[in-house]
Amino acid sequence: MASDNHFITVSRTGELMARRKGGAPVRVATASSGLVVDTDDAARANGAPATVRVRFTAGGGNRRLHVTAIEVDGAALEVDEFLARFAVPEAALGRWLRAAVERALDGQ
Repeated sequence: MASDNHFITVSRTGELMARRKGGAPVRVATASSGLVVDTDDAARANGAPATVRVRFTAGGGNRRLHVTAIEVDGAALEVDEFLARFAVPEAALGRWLRAAVERALDGQ
């Protein structure tokens, strides 16, 4: 059975790279632009917009993404503030990030 496992890393220059097991790396986003993710129905029911931009730092280990802020309508919120304001569990944010990476990989 084929694995859909993917690997991510952020370079020292801020490029978020991802690849599926056995596949070529794909540049998903940069730290300067952030990663646009789709929110879910539960978050939208609590006032979150349909998409938000996730800001992250350059560098880090394999399979690590250090999220620094989440932009909502152009305003950067600290991660905990965003999670609390829209009643979003950390696991949901993780799912949104994974879905955005998957979409980028599917587009290649």
